[in-house]
Amino acid sequence: MIVVSDTTPLSELAKVGHLDLLHRVYGEIRIPREVYDEVTTGNHPAIAQVKSLDWLRVHAVRQPDRVIELQNATRLGKGECAAMILAEEHQADQLLLDDLDARRVALSRNLPVVGTVGTLLVAKQRGVIDSVKDILVALIDQGTRISPRLYQSAIAAANESE
Repeated sequence: MIVVSDTTPLSELAKVGHLDLLHRVYGEIRIPREVYDEVTTGNHPAIAQVKSLDWLRVHAVRQPDRVIELQNATRLGKGECAAMILAEEHQADQLLLDDLDARRVALSRNLPVVGTVGTLLVAKQRGVIDSVKDILVALIDQGTRISPRLYQSAIAAANESE
């Protein structure tokens, strides 16, 4: 399975100590150099982890001009655009992406998108985690924006009670 990730799923799961879920659910994760640069700059919560992960593979986008074109056409971030282009170039089975506008663009490009919350649901379904709710609460406590509707939908889909 080929899985490409944007920055947000990496950073948000790292904030709550669950970055390993990506590997446990999807195996190897591919990221474009632009995402690696974003996630390893400044005070990012995933810096130390990302630099040492053997299951996270950094790939250069083969046609960087396409990243710039997409960025200019959509006003999305460089990492999001690079992740979409890398997913297209690698014919990814899954693109991990959280930003709503970026998801819309990715879906319009026929890319198979799943976000952090969707990944938690897959992890629960596969028995990797016991509780989606506990991780969602931890994410919210760390400042992750999860709408009440998405939170309630995820809890219901995980067959967990409020």
